[in-house]
Amino acid sequence: MTRLLLSAAASISLFTTIATAQWSENFDSYAANSQAVGQGGWDEWTAGVSGAFVSNLQARSPANSIAINGPTDLVHQYSGATSGKWVYRAWQYIPSTMVGQSYFILLNKYDGVTLTYDWSVQVQFSVAGGVLADVGANVSSHNIVPVITDQWVQIQVVIDLDADWTQVFYNGTLIDSPLVPDHPRLGGGYPWTAGVFGGGTTGALDIAAVDLYANSATDVYYDDMSLTQTGFEVFGTGCSGSMPAPNLSEIMPAVAGQPFIEQIDNLPTNAAVHLFGFSCQNSLLGPLPLDLGAYGGPGCNLRVSADSVIFLFGSNNTALFVLNLPVGLQGLQFYVQAAALDPTANSIGLAVSPMAAVWVQ
Repeated sequence: MTRLLLSAAASISLFTTIATAQWSENFDSYAANSQAVGQGGWDEWTAGVSGAFVSNLQARSPANSIAINGPTDLVHQYSGATSGKWVYRAWQYIPSTMVGQSYFILLNKYDGVTLTYDWSVQVQFSVAGGVLADVGANVSSHNIVPVITDQWVQIQVVIDLDADWTQVFYNGTLIDSPLVPDHPRLGGGYPWTAGVFGGGTTGALDIAAVDLYANSATDVYYDDMSLTQTGFEVFGTGCSGSMPAPNLSEIMPAVAGQPFIEQIDNLPTNAAVHLFGFSCQNSLLGPLPLDLGAYGGPGCNLRVSADSVIFLFGSNNTALFVLNLPVGLQGLQFYVQAAALDPTANSIGLAVSPMAAVWVQ
């Protein structure tokens, strides 16, 4: 189901100027096996030949998803996203039997009539070749990330139009090129207007469209897609113990001159180790994310540089992290993660949360 929420009706906090969701899509209001083109704002790159069909064979949220295969080149346009910090989310399901190469693309310019367009994100997925995010010349300047098959995996693209910067995450891992200098404040990624990993120079500060392109590949499914403004975004997965994996949520947003308050849930002993850092790429222990299986935490990952580590104590399986933000920190980005003290979880006695990125407004 597609729904547009007008900014005038958005819930605007007294403490922040971040708007709520501008667009979301779960395909559930459409009939299974119906053509998506002509419904909910969906269109096709080449009229009459590159649409896609709604499917009930796979669904992250019941009952439908969209199947991208064969000649599919499915497009949805957006308007009004020309400033601020945004996150594009899409859940993707790739069967282990998938053959070929399928693409997730975001454009900063798109006009289906004049065919004026400019790419900012182009990610290629294949079971054989993994995840490649800069394949214009069939080369990759980043470490290839393996494709995860037969389960739903989240793609998250962080787009800071104020800083002209974008970051592409697959299953919580930043796809980053060492050939592109990091942003001094935001870290890894590349300029939104400069094409995929800086491959162009003529882009616009605009989130214009998404393009789901099959390139003649077999089925890849998408569900629960959204485009939202953001100030707090959770990435990746955690690992559980005697309770589900610790969960991070924002109680009071990060606004310069005010306290940022974060809540950590699922703490079986009412105690947690809280990690604060300015990087999700590197730590003193090595590149991130770091698999903690070798240390006794199978299925757990360190995702945050531990520039600051504190112990938190709470009650009712919950604790709060409070950070008083001085005036003048607008635009600062940092990362947080928590580990619950849980003696029965594994040999290191920790259940680990996902990572959250926080932007100071």
